[in-house]
Amino acid sequence: MKLSELSPGDNGIVARVGDDEMPQSIKRKLLSMGITPLTKILMVRRAPMGSGLEVEVRGSRLCLRAELASAIEVTK
Repeated sequence: MKLSELSPGDNGIVARVGDDEMPQSIKRKLLSMGITPLTKILMVRRAPMGSGLEVEVRGSRLCLRAELASAIEVTK
């Protein structure tokens, strides 16, 4: 499932970062922020209009745009 499909409070394990259409520079940025395969990730909350979300990974909270979150695959 995609990271954007998790509900607030749900945990997941990152399975894959990025897709074939994602530019390598964005993929590298996500990886440098700690969103790497086999890492535990927690969905903290969503923006009121659904344009972004807040996640916790490796003890840090990050805000991601919804389209970036849909390119990150997780397993529950």
